[in-house]
Order: sequence, then structure tokens, then C-alpha cells
Amino acid sequence: MEPPAPTANPLYRFAEVAMRLGMTRKEQAAFLGVSRSSYYRYLKAGKAPLRVEALADLLPNAYGRLVELFGNEEDVRNWLLFPNLALGRVRPLDLLRSPEGYEEVIATAEAGVYGIY
Repeated sequence: MEPPAPTANPLYRFAEVAMRLGMTRKEQAAFLGVSRSSYYRYLKAGKAPLRVEALADLLPNAYGRLVELFGNEEDVRNWLLFPNLALGRVRPLDLLRSPEGYEEVIATAEAGVYGIY
């Protein structure tokens, strides 16, 4: 299923990035902590509870920043999807479920790119 056309829908960017990472709709819903049917309803309606919208913003914001740092989407995809020693052997993607995790992911990526340890 294709993501909905760009609108004011706050979940559109999330869905687009999640699909680039190979996440199914079921995985996207789980990432946001909602049922799959609720996720579809939010996508269609163009709005979701503020908690869901705030969480949905973390992934595309991180993805955009990481593309700026790494220079290409393939490196970003690989970096997000595989456990990272600097992050306690956790996948960076899994940390993007909270603002604190977002900050940790971005700081770790910047440290690696800029050689700050």
C-alpha cells in the first residue's frame, strides 16, 4: 500500500521514512504504540493524538539529520537498522521512540562523523 498523498497529515512524513526503512504498516503502528487499525485511521484522518504526532516526528527528523551527516540514505538505513556498540548494542531505530533516545542517536552519530569521542 502506498502512503497517502502529502497533506497536512502529521503522520505522512513518518510513514514515508518508515517505508524507506522497510517497516511494514504493522511495524509502524507498533513503533508509535498504537493498534494497526488506529494507525490507518490516523493516516486517513490526517490527525492523531498529540502524543502520537510528537512521536511520529522523531523518526523523520532524525532521518533528515542523519542524511545530512552521512551524505546518503543507504548509509543512514544501515546505521539505523543494525545494533550499535556505542548505543549499548541497541539499534538506533529502536531509540527513536522517545525524545531522549532521539538526542542520544543524534549525539552518537555526530560524534562518529565528527570524530568526537
